[in-house]
Amino acid sequence: MRIKITKSLVIKNQDLTQKEEAGSTFPVGEYPANLTSSGKIEIIATGGLKIALSFSEFREKISLGEFIVLGKVNSNP
Repeated sequence: MRIKITKSLVIKNQDLTQKEEAGSTFPVGEYPANLTSSGKIEIIATGGLKIALSFSEFREKISLGEFIVLGKVNSNP
């Protein structure tokens, strides 16, 4: 799926799926998001930065207006 982040996010260490410094940011924009095998929603930015959120964290960000779900990514050309 694709999501739009409406407010720049500062990512905490425990949300990162790879080692990054605390205070990494996801700027406003559109990003691909995937469901992981561990049941988290992974959002991927350029440069390999990824965050993994639980469904409840993801739902909270949607209810706060920080995320907007734009739709499914078409994997077929």
